Formats: sequence, structure tokens, C-alpha cells
Amino acid sequence: MTGTLPPWSPLNDPQLSARIQAGLQDSREGARRDAQRDLYFLERYAWQEYPVKCGRWRRIDDPGALTSGTNMSGPWTKKTWTADFGWLLLIDPAGNRPIAAHKVDWPTQQQGNRMVSPVGAQTRSIWLAGDPRVGGMFSPVGDGHTAAFGNRADKNGLRRWEGPQHFEQSAAAVAAEPYREPGGGDLGPWLADQPQAPPDPKRFGATRG
Repeated sequence: MTGTLPPWSPLNDPQLSARIQAGLQDSREGARRDAQRDLYFLERYAWQEYPVKCGRWRRIDDPGALTSGTNMSGPWTKKTWTADFGWLLLIDPAGNRPIAAHKVDWPTQQQGNRMVSPVGAQTRSIWLAGDPRVGGMFSPVGDGHTAAFGNRADKNGLRRWEGPQHFEQSAAAVAAEPYREPGGGDLGPWLADQPQAPPDPKRFGATRG
């Protein structure tokens, strides 16, 4: 981050630039690696706004259940639905078709007895510095101080940074894949499609979502 930045660069934001610089100088190898990954996108891409579906219902062990989180957990453990705002579905603004679903590591803040994300059920668009088919840095529209890395869901190999060449080779294959709705036994509908939580899951029976 030296020299004059182009006017479109997200790194013109002093708060964001300072956070990246601190990460590059962190004593922890993992933190430095993440900062190098984040810098890769922020040096190459401007913020672009995309329509999104923000959040989807995810089935978890009920925190109030006696067996939740213990060695007694299993198919009999009571389940409940929670709104997971780490999920984003990017929409093509021209054709209004899904581009890709992403998992984003949003920073959270403690408010009272709960953790709050910078996005929520009312979020209808997002800023991305990256490739919408693959991933990059995400920020709430109009913010730019806060940027969180996210990548295409089910492509966890993109999360660990091994340098630009390794990433670009992997990203090329991911970008060529058509959109497929992520599924799984613990994933429910997008909040934009179903604002109310699905019925409480049964303890026994089919576990497919």
C-alpha cells in the first residue's frame, strides 16, 4: 500500500487501510496471511454494488436443550432454526438471476446479550470488491470502513491464502461453474423468500432439508 492510490480504490478509506496494514504486521502467521488475501482484492477491485438475498435459515442444536453440545447429542437432540446472516446470494443486476451464494465472515459486535452483524434481514444490496462468481471483500452499502472476506459457498479451498497464482488457478475453475442452490440437511430457505422461521424440526425422522 505505497504510492498514490487510484481514486476508485477501497484502500482510500483510512480505517480500512489501517486495518489491513495492522494485519500485515501481525505477529500471527494466520492473521498476516488473511491480510495478504484481503489486500489482493482491495488493490485490484473497486466496490461494485449487487442486489442480494441476505441470510438464510440454518438448523442448529437448541441451546436450551439438555443434550445440546454434549456427548449425548445426536438425532434425538432438539433442533431449532436460526437466521445466519453469513449467507449472501448475489443477484445479477442486469438479468435478476442468481450469480452465486457466498459465505462471509462478518465481524460481529456485542449488543446486550446477543451478537449483532453489520447486515441483516433488511439488507437488499451489498458492495463487493472481487469476482461475484468466486468471492472477495464485502462491505455494507455506503460503508467501506468495514470489509469482510467471503467466498463461494462449498468452496472452502478458496479460504486459505496460498498466494495469487494458486488462488487464480482455483478461481478460474470456480468461476466457470454455473450457479447451484446450496443444500444440506441443516440449511433452510433464504430469509428473503421466507421471513418466518420454518416449523421446529422433529427430533426423529428424516434429516434432509
